[in-house]
Formats: sequence, structure tokens, C-alpha cells
Amino acid sequence: METSINKRLHFTLSAKTKSIVLDVITNLFILLFVYTAVSKIITFHTFEVVLSRSVLIGHFSKIVAWFIPTIEIIISLLLMFPKTKWLGLIGSFVLMIVFTSYLIYMINSGSTLTCNCGGIIASLKWKQHIFLNIALIIIAGGGIWLKNNLKHINH
Repeated sequence: METSINKRLHFTLSAKTKSIVLDVITNLFILLFVYTAVSKIITFHTFEVVLSRSVLIGHFSKIVAWFIPTIEIIISLLLMFPKTKWLGLIGSFVLMIVFTSYLIYMINSGSTLTCNCGGIIASLKWKQHIFLNIALIIIAGGGIWLKNNLKHINH
């Protein structure tokens, strides 16, 4: 009986399907990070001013204002190439955890928040933003798992 239950609960995806899902995930993060980086660069002064008001960032706002879009673009570039895709997925995962942790800290600290995410994402309410970020963390984790799984299949 246990064997039949395990067989019913276990399903596998073909290597081709895993590869397609991985491509969708990497393209999602490329679009997300390029979109938000460009938006931050276009509104750089506003982005830097908002960061300067942050309790955590404050005096480092100019450096952080350049660092964030730069790292988003670097991660996007890493995701574009097969040899660096895994590193890009790890970067996406870590960056989304950092963004989410910062957002949760700012909400819990009672600070006045202004979203400096850029573009359409800035129109989200704070809870929606946290849920979106958590979903993106899970998606990035799934991408890492798929990349590792495909690596084992190919070897």
C-alpha cells in the first residue's frame, strides 16, 4: 500500500519540460531586474532621496542608489549565459531575500515608507509587495533546484 501511495504522489517532469520552466524563470528575473534597474536609473535623483530617508541606509544612499541597479543588471547578465545561469539564480534568490528582509524591517520599524522599486511595482501595497517578493523567492529557489537537477541529468 505504501508503494502505491508513493507512486501516486510522485510525478516527474521531463528534462525538456524542466529546461523550459527554467528558461521561463530566468527570463522572468531578467525582465524584472532590467525593468526595475532602468526605472531606478531614470528616476535616480528621486530614488537616491528616498534611500537617504531610510533609517538603515541614510548616509550611504548615493552608494546604495548606484549599487542596487548595478547588481540587478549584473544578475540579469549572469542569467543570460548558460555557464553563469546558476550564479544568476543564486544572486536572484539572495537579492530577493535582502529586498524582502529590508521591506519587513522597514514596516516593523514604523518608518514612513516610500517604495523605490520602480515602475509598476511601486504601485503595490506593502503586503502585496511582500507576497510578490516571497513568491519570487520561491520561484528563484525552484529555478536553482531545476538548474541543479538538470546538471545531474546531463552528467
